[in-house]
Amino acid sequence: MKYIYYLIFCAIIIASSPAVSVSAEASKPKTVLNLQECIKKAVEISPEIGETRFEEDVYKAKKMQADSALYPQIDMLAITGPSPKARREQLNPIDTSSKTSIGGIFGNAEATLIQPLYTFGKISSYREAAASGIKVAKAGVDRKTSEIVLRTKELYFGLLLARDLRKLILEIKDGIVSAIEKAEKQIATGSPAADELNLFKLNAFYGEVQRNLNEAEKGIALAKDALATSMGLPLNADFDIADDSLTPQDRTVDDVSRYIQLSRELRPEFLQIKEGLIAKNALVNVEKSNLYPMVFAGLKGSVSAASNRDRINNPYIDDYFNHSYGGAFMGLKWAVDFGITKGRIQESLAEYHKIAEKKKFADEAIPFQVRKFYLDFEEARKNIFETEKGYTNAKKWLVAAIANLDLGIGDAKDMADAALAYAMLKANNLKSMYNHRIAYANLLYASGLDLKELK
Repeated sequence: MKYIYYLIFCAIIIASSPAVSVSAEASKPKTVLNLQECIKKAVEISPEIGETRFEEDVYKAKKMQADSALYPQIDMLAITGPSPKARREQLNPIDTSSKTSIGGIFGNAEATLIQPLYTFGKISSYREAAASGIKVAKAGVDRKTSEIVLRTKELYFGLLLARDLRKLILEIKDGIVSAIEKAEKQIATGSPAADELNLFKLNAFYGEVQRNLNEAEKGIALAKDALATSMGLPLNADFDIADDSLTPQDRTVDDVSRYIQLSRELRPEFLQIKEGLIAKNALVNVEKSNLYPMVFAGLKGSVSAASNRDRINNPYIDDYFNHSYGGAFMGLKWAVDFGITKGRIQESLAEYHKIAEKKKFADEAIPFQVRKFYLDFEEARKNIFETEKGYTNAKKWLVAAIANLDLGIGDAKDMADAALAYAMLKANNLKSMYNHRIAYANLLYASGLDLKELK
């Protein structure tokens, strides 16, 4: 019996989530969640989304810094220490004593205020870059949220698929067990239809079915644990999903051109690229502004006093330990670096062009992605219909093969072939329903509609 589809889907289900064991406790109530509730929980606890939100906080902090650059910056310094003694009469040329005695303390306080007046666009460009950076980060949160929504749907529908495949294996197992019991009864009663070789074949087939059933049980446990882990449920939570089995997606889709148009309007990637280009262009302007001086105005004041020094009121004499002065000024600040600034401009331009190339790629890749998922949806819809016809006929074949085996005119191999055909077609039908659900989820993701549904 070939159930390779089952193994593939289980691998998909658990690929992106660590496997953990879930132990139920009878004393705790069971948590039953539908798809929307699972999505909500996964989004709320996702550390990936939390990390992206902190990226937004980083750009908000940068915006705060850029806004604050418009206001004056004040530097203050206050110091104290021992003071050498000095008296006014020591200015008399007759006093030639050079003896210095330290017998007091002094204190000094200085303050400098600088107010930028004109920076050739540096401050405004920083503000523009930071504002666009915030929008890029917000779009990043939406993008990560959209990925979590899609992954949760894959896990949810994957668990349903695993359970439906288990039901299919049990259905085949019941048929094999019934055939084995009838064959054993025929042999025991000496019926002319008895065939010990058929019994051997049936028992061998039963062993393969049982092996696949064991794998199915393990796969269901892993799929369930993966979904619970993605929602941050505790290990001892008694958790289950609300749906019992897979059904085809019950919504019809619009024309593919509408989804392509929506993707350009709603996909976070397009907003990230748009705002990223604005931010990078602003940073280019920042570097270009470094080629020109900054014009500023300022105030500077200083006051100092010592316990053992006389104050000298002479504008030609400056006593660091005992003075007071203040003044206003204007100035230019200009750095000449012989090529470093030009190199930074070229670097910023390269970063801008990198984003521009991403825009070209997104303009082509995202519409292609939408078309692919649209075609996947249509293919799955057709496959559901065709495989349903196929497994219905295979079921009739299996019933006839079992009846022939009971009458002694059939062969166990024919029954096994019928069971295998039925199992494969039924599994393909379940796979098609899974693909139908996932294709629709992917179409919502590719067009950006999944976030609108979440809100």
